[in-house]
This record gives sequence, structure tokens and C-alpha cells, in this order.
Amino acid sequence: MNNYFYNMVDPDEMTTLEYIPTIPKFLEFIKKQYSDYPAISDKVTTYTYEELVSRVAKRVTFINSLGLEKGSNIAVLAKNDLDAMELFLAIPAAGHVLIMLPNALNDKALAGISMKFDLAGMFVGKEFTEVTANLPCKTWSSTSIGETESTFADVEKDTTAAIFFTGGTTGAPKGAVHSHGSIMRGSFNGVFGPGSILHKRYIAMLPLSHIFGAIMGYMAKLYTGSLTYTCTDMRAGIGDIPVVRPTTLVLVPGLVEIILNIAKLKGRAFLGDLELIMCGAAPVPPRQMEECRELGITLCAGYGLTECANLTSGNCDTDKKPESMGHIYPEQQVKVVDGELWIKGDNVMKEYYKDPEHTAEVLEDGWFKTGDLVEFDDNDWIYITGRIKNLIILPNGENVSPEEIEELFYKQPLVKDCLVQEMEMNGNTVIGVEIIPYMPELDGASEEEIQNRLQETVNEVNKELPSFKRVLKMKVRTEDFKRSGAMKILRNQV
Repeated sequence: MNNYFYNMVDPDEMTTLEYIPTIPKFLEFIKKQYSDYPAISDKVTTYTYEELVSRVAKRVTFINSLGLEKGSNIAVLAKNDLDAMELFLAIPAAGHVLIMLPNALNDKALAGISMKFDLAGMFVGKEFTEVTANLPCKTWSSTSIGETESTFADVEKDTTAAIFFTGGTTGAPKGAVHSHGSIMRGSFNGVFGPGSILHKRYIAMLPLSHIFGAIMGYMAKLYTGSLTYTCTDMRAGIGDIPVVRPTTLVLVPGLVEIILNIAKLKGRAFLGDLELIMCGAAPVPPRQMEECRELGITLCAGYGLTECANLTSGNCDTDKKPESMGHIYPEQQVKVVDGELWIKGDNVMKEYYKDPEHTAEVLEDGWFKTGDLVEFDDNDWIYITGRIKNLIILPNGENVSPEEIEELFYKQPLVKDCLVQEMEMNGNTVIGVEIIPYMPELDGASEEEIQNRLQETVNEVNKELPSFKRVLKMKVRTEDFKRSGAMKILRNQV
């Protein structure tokens, strides 16, 4: 399985990279390896790798001056700016535990997080001073930095480095506790891609509070000596594409859709030098894969979980295997138990923070129970067939995976997005679907015509399903679903 990833990368470039188990050692590596190359930029200010590591060391000086006990939990509430990028590295490099906070949290939620996660303090961007004014923890400006450099903390592979929130699509968020080793394993796995991987250009479109954006969209880019541009506003970030001309973007399918639509209006030139999109956090519609190919862009799809520090599997051959989530990344053990994927490896979290009950539910002898139903073919390609918590239990006792049916709808040209769920019809529980129509294919159609054509789509999908899985009710949706920060549909809020 591992050879799939090593074989796709330029072998000469791959020999320059190795798994580094802690963030302090990683900082030493990128300073030595890429010293004069540009590392991060907001288009006005650009720091080389040597300058970035120097500034991180000065941030460590400031953090040390606070007199906190080693291993304290320190949060960051800021846009994806240069300060946030530096603090992301500096807090664990100082021997503390990083918690990147979603920007959308209100004052009540922030106060609750401060208590629940025992925050010693919070670094706050200027946009968030008002919402953090009355927190029960200390706050410091995200611009805070020392005048001199300090040495990095002496940490081990198993030392806790960060806590990332998870579980927002199905219930109350939990805190996935990650070690230096798991963060760095996820970061190393994030370097793999087709062809040359060194010294590329990126825009950090996804928030650093989301593990896919943090690990794949930032840390893995530092690993390869690439230049990462800030993105403090999504609209501005998209507008920056023809200006900074990124070679690669790390996106979720919702953002891919937006960028493809803009490219249709403005032409391929809008995308500049874009040659690769790494896409994860939600299923990728086959239509997006095809449209990317038509634009000369390789779209690599991946499957991952917050608890496993970035992507667990990846597929850079979506033209050949569009329905697969690819192969399992290196240095992981996997097994399938009653259809559920279990994973063991350096990348797996230590626990949910102060939540032994939920931890015991998902961790067993080092194995993480993903909750995802999977199948492997004879060549070790993985296929996600559903999620245990989302199973629809029909009155006849049959279990139906909504994701399996949604995958069939995503192949249909009239479907932009959809959600398969339980619905009531004539007093009975049936399988239903809400569809957001793909309007370019329905230009000028009346509401009745749209309804009829989408019903024809449902009929086509039903031809591929056994009788007990067939969709018996359909609703046309005119507005988007409620979504998480990673743009996943919030099933429990529909």
C-alpha cells in the first residue's frame, strides 16, 4: 500500500524528506533545509524559512515570559494571518498545548471553551478583542513577540502538542488530543503528491482551526519548502488566485465548486498556475473531478478524520478510480471489524480531552474505531460505503447507508448537492432525498419542469438500487444546507 504514495513522488525530492517526530525538531529541519526560500506571505510581508523560525523563537520568548506551567493549554483566536501561522508553531515549540479556535464562536461559547479546556490564556487577533473582552482566562494580542530568540522546549514524540475540535456534524464538539508525533506523522503524509512536490505556492484557504487546513494546508507545505499565502477572508482568498498564482490548493468540495464556477465565467486564466487540488473533508462529486481534468488540473481526493491527524487515505488517480478514497497512507495499520474501519498508527490521537467515556467508545488497544463503513478491493483501494451513526433503520429492519445512495446522486448531471435521510410518507418511514439542483443544466426551466426532471433523476438512481434502498420521496431545495466550518452538511440540523 505504501508504495502507491512513494512511487508517485519525484524520487530525488523524496530522498530529502524524512519523518520528524516533534515540532521543535521540525523547525530546525526547515530552517536548515530551506533557509533562504520564502515560507509565508500576506503579499505585503514575506518571511523566509530562516526568518520564520527566528520569529517563532521570539514568540517562544514571549510565551516563556508569561510564567505558565509547561503543558498549559493556550488558545488562538485569529484570522489565517501571519501571526496565527507563527503562533501555530510557537505554542507547541514552547512546550505548551495549542488550541486553534474557529472564528465564528460567540462570547458565550468562548467562555465555555475557556472553562472546559482549562485555558491558561488566549492569543487574540484584533478582529476579536470585543468578543473576548470578558473571558475567564487571560488574553494577549496575537502580535505579541519577544525581542530575542529562545531555544525550543525539549519535548518527546508523545508529548501533547495540540487539541482540535471534532464532532460538530453529529453532536457537541469534542477535543481530539494530539501528540507532537501524531501531528508530524500527519504532516509528513501530507507531502505526497504526483510529480514534483518541493517549492510550490499555496493559499491557506482553509482555517487553521480545522485539522485538514492546519496539517495538509500549512504544515505539509512547510515540510516541502513551499510558499504559503495567508487567507484572512475567503472571498479575498479566491480573488488572490490570479494574483499569487498558486500551483496547488487544499480545499473542500464546496470551495472547489465555487472556484470552478468562477473559472467558467472568467476563463482558465483566472486559475493561473494551478495544477493540483488536494480535496478532502467531504465526498467529492465525480462532476468536479471531470471539470478539473478539462481544465488541466489534477484533483486528488482523500479521506481523513480529526482523530487521525489529517488524511488517512488518498487518491491521485481519480480519473481511473473516481469512487475510491485511494490507498491508506504509510505507517498505519488498518482492519475492518463488522464493516467498520479501525486504524492504528502514530497519527492517531491520544484521547478526547477530559472525556473518558467517549474515548473508551472509540479507542481499543490503540485502535481507533472510525465509525465509517468501508470495503477494500483486491488491489487495496478503499471505498467508503457509509457512516454507522447515519444509518437509516427501516421498519423492516434493513439498515441503509445514506452516503451510498448520495454517491449515486452525485453522478447525476442535475444534482449539485443532496442529502439522503429518513422521511415520512403516508405514516411510514421511507428513504427520501433533498436535492439542490445544478442550475446550469436547468437554465430557463420552470419550477414544475425542475421538479419533473429531478424526479426522473431519482428514477434513474433507483434503477441501480435494490428495492429496499430505493428513494420514495424527493424534495427540491432552493437554499444551501447548514454546514460545518469544513463545509460538511450538518445532518442533525436539516
